[in-house]
Amino acid sequence: MRDLSSDPRQAYTELPEIAATRADELRPMLQPYIDVTDFYGIFITGAVLVLGKNPPQGEQDIAVRDLLADVFDYLYEARDLIVRGKAEIAYPLARRAYESLSLMVACHLDTRLSERWMRGKRVSNEDVRRILAKHPMGEAAEKTRELYKSFSEISHPNRDTVARRFLGEGNQFVLGSIGRPNLVLLADYALKTLNLWFWFGAFIALVYLPLLGKSEPEILKSYYAAADRATEVSQWLVAQYNRVLAEEQAEMRKIGTSV
Repeated sequence: MRDLSSDPRQAYTELPEIAATRADELRPMLQPYIDVTDFYGIFITGAVLVLGKNPPQGEQDIAVRDLLADVFDYLYEARDLIVRGKAEIAYPLARRAYESLSLMVACHLDTRLSERWMRGKRVSNEDVRRILAKHPMGEAAEKTRELYKSFSEISHPNRDTVARRFLGEGNQFVLGSIGRPNLVLLADYALKTLNLWFWFGAFIALVYLPLLGKSEPEILKSYYAAADRATEVSQWLVAQYNRVLAEEQAEMRKIGTSV
């Protein structure tokens, strides 16, 4: 095998090829997740096309539309990173998607909050969680607090989330997608981002149901297809997470007994 460290220019230019190879390896494993998020992507894209032909109904609607686009962009880019095995880089994007999604729902539920946000005032995640917790269309405070904590912890560097690369300890090149991805984290990240797509799609379908039903009723069919499929894929991802976690723990026990 060629010593990549002796040819930095070539090693650097090969990073996209390495990422493409890793994606080719992981895509079959993640195909159900890819398919269902495509369903959601098609639905959101269709909704945006309808909204583009209809002016917003005031500042509150402007806030929702801006945040809608923000959530989509970050979830869309995060998925590509997950498929390339770079889940640790996808997580900060997923955190941004989560925060924008929470804020979008809160702005829809509370006019005063949307007014503050539209005027550039600071809106804390605690404010958002409080609004979501007290409304039937929101989420329980315990759930959103736990999600925020999880996204925040993994988005910041710590010993548990910064991969051990073993550079110079057997590995000569460790950049990009060349490392073997942690399948437990991959399944976990896919599951968490799928849950965000699920919440995202349900909110847009509910808020803009009258407009979508009148303008492009076929678009709603893609949402219902996505929601039905998401339940199945979520259960599948949980099963995959438990399976690879059990395999990893068994491997660690095996290593421990051999030392």
